[in-house]
Amino acid sequence: MMRRILRFLAALVSSLLLAAVVAPPATALPDWRTTGTTWTNPLARHPLVIDLRYARHSNFDRVVIDIEGRIPGWTTRYVSTHHYDGSGATVPIRAGMDLVLFPAYAHFANGTSCYTGPKLVRPGFPALKAIAFTGDFEGYVSFAFGLDGHNPYRIFRLTDPQRIVLDFRHAG
Repeated sequence: MMRRILRFLAALVSSLLLAAVVAPPATALPDWRTTGTTWTNPLARHPLVIDLRYARHSNFDRVVIDIEGRIPGWTTRYVSTHHYDGSGATVPIRAGMDLVLFPAYAHFANGTSCYTGPKLVRPGFPALKAIAFTGDFEGYVSFAFGLDGHNPYRIFRLTDPQRIVLDFRHAG
């Protein structure tokens, strides 16, 4: 009986070691896109958009949006003019991309804002020229990105902590 247990444990350890050695690589980043996209998450109930940060990298500019709760769905689209939700006023940044998160909220149930990121900022990076927080209305949170041109982009989600990542590729 003891030998059977020891053989089983040895086989288990060997299997685990073999699995670790031949484990598939981490998930690759998504391909660069040049058209709008939509992704939905039916499990998202009341995610909060908490913050937005941005950085320049060697071949792309990155935007990271921090989420509390499950990651919401999104829609991206290239636009020639950006508008603020509700008022319809023009956002004073160059053409680029709009991002709408849904369902998503940038305020707590009592109405106070939970979003601490920039409202309008001009980093002046190679691809990403400007960012604007354009709305938080009835379960939709939106952002506008002023770009250098029709820059290819990729969008993906990361967890622990929850966040949405947008990369805008540099021209050339």
